Amino acid sequence: MTNQKHRFQVIVEKFGAYPAYKLLDSETGEYAFILPYLGGTINNLTLKNNDKLIDIVEGYKSAEEAAKTQATSFKGSNLFPYPNRIRDGKYSHLGQQYQFNIDFAEENTSIHGLVYDKEFELISKENGDVHCSLVILYSPKELPAAYPFKYTLEVEYRWIKYALFECTSKVTNHSETDIPVGIGWHPYMVAGSDKVDDLWVQFPSQQIIEVDKRNIPTGSSKNFTEFNQLTQLGATAFDNCFVLNTETSPAEIVLFNKKTNFGYKIWQETGDRKYNYLQVYTPPTRRSIAFEPMTCIPDAFNNKKGLISLPPGKSVSVKWGISPLN
Repeated sequence: MTNQKHRFQVIVEKFGAYPAYKLLDSETGEYAFILPYLGGTINNLTLKNNDKLIDIVEGYKSAEEAAKTQATSFKGSNLFPYPNRIRDGKYSHLGQQYQFNIDFAEENTSIHGLVYDKEFELISKENGDVHCSLVILYSPKELPAAYPFKYTLEVEYRWIKYALFECTSKVTNHSETDIPVGIGWHPYMVAGSDKVDDLWVQFPSQQIIEVDKRNIPTGSSKNFTEFNQLTQLGATAFDNCFVLNTETSPAEIVLFNKKTNFGYKIWQETGDRKYNYLQVYTPPTRRSIAFEPMTCIPDAFNNKKGLISLPPGKSVSVKWGISPLN
């Protein structure tokens, strides 16, 4: 019996000395490139426009670059058990005080969780005529004092005919008590432009979370609808968390390059225990713009806004992805 060659394939490759996986549409050449050894980092995505493949994610060019810069750039990183920051690295849960390491000394904050540099285990990969999928899993072998809870974090990546890319995170609580959970991702997006200033952006925000000099929420927010319609980014600089309009799910972000007539949608599930917040960040290089789906706001382990309290034996699942404009 001969092996059938499917259109959608998961191909094993190398990134330096480490195994990596390409989810490939063999008909169009479009693909996603995943690094399980680095927390499941989404290191590259390509889309086709006018018979040309275009990178839409700014990733690491080498394993050496990733080793040197991941802890400051977090390109494509998997953010758990919290995205963004925790004030002074401290929080309390069920009457117990906990202390994370301080990652940003100038802010005295902890940032982006515990798994972005952890090695995930391959669970399955599947080829097919309509889609291909890759599933990886992380279960901590040692429980850190800052987060001494038993859990598994499963991530499924899919490349799908017509729908393109989707990423699902599933957290299961294996502890005997509720555990605090926040989930996020940190993709740096591009659209074939040297600078993001020329790109047009749209996202369905209702409010912007006000923060102090340490980027910790003050407890206040204000209306923000400036990019509810497609608007040129220009010189706008972002490092802000937005409360999304959740009347329709998923929420859709549009990134469009008018010079090349190329763009796409970034979408995220909203609703109960979903990605109801969006962090937008423009790096100083302005070569890309990060659209970060988050289930909670910064410092949620303290302010509780969007924080999920996950009961023993229960799971929570959230999804985001990339799709065509039409």
